[in-house]
Amino acid sequence: MSPPAQDPRTAYVHEVLHLYVRTPGVLGRLRHADRQLAGQLFDQGVPLYAVQNALILAAARRIHHNAFSAPLPPVRSLHYFISTIREVLDRPPGYREIEDLRHTISTYWPR
Repeated sequence: MSPPAQDPRTAYVHEVLHLYVRTPGVLGRLRHADRQLAGQLFDQGVPLYAVQNALILAAARRIHHNAFSAPLPPVRSLHYFISTIREVLDRPPGYREIEDLRHTISTYWPR
């Protein structure tokens, strides 16, 4: 017997939260506010790929913030990524750009 199917909103929220906690530089804890924001993103019609690309873009930027300064503290909230999500919606990065950023991230945070 297969597990019951999730409604689209629940599946979207689950995937956003999964992507968020696996993003390098994120503390890895989920808060109620993170769940609420993921639901709001679904309600606003933000495509899942836009959220994923924004997480990749922001993580890569954090890596390159300044090699000579102290490390940045971990991200503690999905809200940190809102401006990057908006940026990705306004100017979607190309496939090649995202793949280059993934490579940059994997160099610093291999899995």
